Amino acid sequence: MFQIKKGWMLSFNMLVMFVLLLAGCGSVEKTTNKEAALASSPAAMATATAPSVKKGPAKIVVTYFPYADHLFALGKADAVAGVVNLKSLADFPVYDSFLKGGKIEDLGDKINFEKIMALNPDLIIASDADQKDVEQLSKIAKTVTVKATLNWQETIRGVAAAVGDDATADTYITHFLAKQDEAAKTLDQAGVKGKTALFIMPWKKSFTYWSGSRMSIYYEKLGFKPFEGLKNVGDISLEGISELNPEYIFIGKDYTHGSEITLEELNNNAVWDSLSAVKNKKMFVVDTEILGPLAMGQFKGLGYMSSLFQSK
Repeated sequence: MFQIKKGWMLSFNMLVMFVLLLAGCGSVEKTTNKEAALASSPAAMATATAPSVKKGPAKIVVTYFPYADHLFALGKADAVAGVVNLKSLADFPVYDSFLKGGKIEDLGDKINFEKIMALNPDLIIASDADQKDVEQLSKIAKTVTVKATLNWQETIRGVAAAVGDDATADTYITHFLAKQDEAAKTLDQAGVKGKTALFIMPWKKSFTYWSGSRMSIYYEKLGFKPFEGLKNVGDISLEGISELNPEYIFIGKDYTHGSEITLEELNNNAVWDSLSAVKNKKMFVVDTEILGPLAMGQFKGLGYMSSLFQSK
């Protein structure tokens, strides 16, 4: 439920694995089951189809939380022992199955050598922003630095290399791109391509928007039309949204609880009600991770868009 309080982007089960292993040697119905399983769990598919590799590290510590997303996507969640700033993932439903039960320790906001040492990790994955701490981290366990970029397809390869499983990253990306093509076809058939769309989240007394290269998956890949002059991220007022008057609005939930705006208040606002997207029932409240730059959020976004427009 969409709710913003006053005050302010990133489970695998044996049944799926079983379906994947059997799908190739049965009927058309089994093939369909395989495709459904892969669509819902790319990491399971990657794990099932990747070639055999040597056993990776059993206990991993991550100093940059987006790399935890990558490890989850690669099917390595069981090996993740601790993550610095893990709480940054806790408000996003796509990670619920990985974080429930508290099996992964939140190591706090900053690198704490004592906490990391207490976990006795086999491997520490750090970002290039942690360079000043690498020497000390290396005294605790093998430490690999992965360069942080805004393109998760680059960084996930670095994370996969760190755990000795490059093939799984290749498979995950291949499946993601296939899913992206399917979603683009679905939106094209639904007549959505070329329609203007705005991706926003309430923030304080206005809104944060995301556009440009940050949202290329929805604009360049799926075919929504962007608005010229918007930055990758910025602030926009309700009046500014009215001037743009997008045909579609996707409004992310305020996971920070930092906004003074509620959807209930917007629904009683004459300016909001006058927007084309609102009047035509093309305003959608979404889980905010689909507006983010991380692997699992973007994969979820593809599934959401496909499902939303499949019957239109």
